[in-house]
Amino acid sequence: MSVPVKAATDKRVLSRSALWYTGTSLAIAGLFVFLTQVVGGYPKAAMIGGAIWSFVLTMIVTMPLYGSYFRRKRRGVS
Repeated sequence: MSVPVKAATDKRVLSRSALWYTGTSLAIAGLFVFLTQVVGGYPKAAMIGGAIWSFVLTMIVTMPLYGSYFRRKRRGVS
């Protein structure tokens, strides 16, 4: 049984956008940890909690942005 073309491209768009927003969120969380270590003076729990918080918020913000970007790109709209 073959997968319809639209479903296959939608799956590709979803997986590509998931890769990008997860990568972006991980990078922001890593940047948060790096900056708190550079500045110093923060307890370990605050650094970990802040990294998790920034990861979650970045996921919430970037999910729809990357999803719509890759859907528009697939359709050929700039």
